[in-house]
Amino acid sequence: LISNINIRHIDSLDGVQFEKVLGKLFEKMGYEVSFTKVTGDQGADLLLSKAGEKKIIQAKRYNHTVSNSAIQEAVAAKAFYRYDMAAVATNNYFTAGAIELAKSNGVELIDRTTLKEWLKIYPIHRHEI
Repeated sequence: LISNINIRHIDSLDGVQFEKVLGKLFEKMGYEVSFTKVTGDQGADLLLSKAGEKKIIQAKRYNHTVSNSAIQEAVAAKAFYRYDMAAVATNNYFTAGAIELAKSNGVELIDRTTLKEWLKIYPIHRHEI
């Protein structure tokens, strides 16, 4: 019986559950985490703060690669919330266009490989979600 959340478990979650897993990961990294409303979030799903740094997270639990529209949403959310940083987190990977746009806008990309690494460093038990 696997009691910790792994990437295959994340693949079976819905978007809101994925956001909760991300929130728990960032809490374990020392961030204060708040969630935006499910609709009308202006491109941000999680709002993070730590040591005066403020970061928005756009979460994309997809069965396909994430395109540059997610990067555009994150850039807009960063401005809307007046935060310092923006990131897009996915259980998948990013298209070349998304990577290019993220680099030019300073958006951090958190892909499947990164998530797998984080889940090893910051294990989350299923009962925590």
